[in-house]
Amino acid sequence: MKKIQPLFSHINLRRKLAGERGWDIPVKNDLILQDPPIRVKSYDELVCLVAQIQHYNRNLMLYYRGQANDRQEGGKTQLLPSIFRKYPGETRLLLKDRFILLNEKAAALQSALVNRKPKKLSGTALVVKYPEVSWAILQHYQVCRTPLLDLTHSLHVACSFAFDGNTGKTGMIYVMGMPWANDAIGYNTFEELVNVRLLSICPPEAQRPFFQEGYLTCHFPTYKMDSPERIDQFDVARRVVAKFEIPIDKNFWGKEFMMIPHSKLYQGEDIVDKICEDLRDK
Repeated sequence: MKKIQPLFSHINLRRKLAGERGWDIPVKNDLILQDPPIRVKSYDELVCLVAQIQHYNRNLMLYYRGQANDRQEGGKTQLLPSIFRKYPGETRLLLKDRFILLNEKAAALQSALVNRKPKKLSGTALVVKYPEVSWAILQHYQVCRTPLLDLTHSLHVACSFAFDGNTGKTGMIYVMGMPWANDAIGYNTFEELVNVRLLSICPPEAQRPFFQEGYLTCHFPTYKMDSPERIDQFDVARRVVAKFEIPIDKNFWGKEFMMIPHSKLYQGEDIVDKICEDLRDK
């Protein structure tokens, strides 16, 4: 995944709001990842600030990601998909084993959908044809780790994820810049990434992606993704445009908005969830 070109970031926005000269000078990705986020007090304020980010980056399509805290490595924000992360207690990264498991689960998912009785679900052919679609379903139903990172086109959804299960005082909102999408599965060879619009390719019986207005992205092509020495290339932080810190307080939403409940973000008990539950059990 290529680093995003210098652009108007939250650093420029901070300088503009402070009335500094040269506020419009494009900023490189490394500086964006090292710089602290802008702190906002309300959802309305966040929307207005993000509107400026979009205005000055009209060549990009903006996506969002919300999470509890700013994971960093070497003083820079890091947004690694789950399959590339080192978890507590792990002395080394067994990427090859993880990809073997991923391929096994993807094959099992495809088999379960193809052989489903009395009839196949809509979209089964796409799941079989495109590996990223299988990965997307495995990711969203938490069957196993995948090379995909969850994004959303909804700032409301992103903020709800930052709130969901967060016991701290603040949460993080990342604004990601992607090429303009012209298909449900967008392969961009120049930027070395693929962007998957879940609403267009998942079986409609898979309710969770629809409630999350979900997108997924990862490095493309999927060549030697099980090589630990290449992990830096798979870091989706390379596409970060801006970072914001929000208070985990109900007053953040104001009177008209509210957090999307956990039960809706993780809509369960649909047909695809049942299939994935069987895969998790095995």
